[in-house]
Amino acid sequence: MTYSGIFAKMLRLSRSGPLLGVLFLITGCDHGLAPPDVPSAGTIRASIEYVGVWPEESDVHDLRFVAMRFVPIDTADFLQLNRMAISNRLDYGVLNQDVEISDVETGVFLYTGIAQQFTSNLLSWRPLGLYEDNDGIFFVTKDETTEVSIVVDFADPPVFPPPRF
Repeated sequence: MTYSGIFAKMLRLSRSGPLLGVLFLITGCDHGLAPPDVPSAGTIRASIEYVGVWPEESDVHDLRFVAMRFVPIDTADFLQLNRMAISNRLDYGVLNQDVEISDVETGVFLYTGIAQQFTSNLLSWRPLGLYEDNDGIFFVTKDETTEVSIVVDFADPPVFPPPRF
């Protein structure tokens, strides 16, 4: 092929290039400029029962209901906030408490319980009680409320980190 033949071929391609680009964009778009789908969500409602003598209030810097989509290996895993549903601060010194977290993204939760921050250190958390029904596993489904019950026995807290399978 001569140089003039190559030039003519390139000219034909350059003229059709914008048309090919537009066709590529049109076939590659799924919904144009529509907003992304809103993730489906449900609610978790937990009933908590406290048994035994509470630790000193100075040893309870924070207390929360926490549902995790994973089984933690150590306290550094608590930084995976996007894979957890976390309640507001729980009450100190009560016998029972109910907590509800709405707008929880649907899916499976593998490790759920009541967590105590026992010093001001960001990573000084430990479980006080765990959800144990169904081997600790539950599902949050769209537009539904999932109910869990947890007993916190201050004399017998769960082992942390949990044993590996």
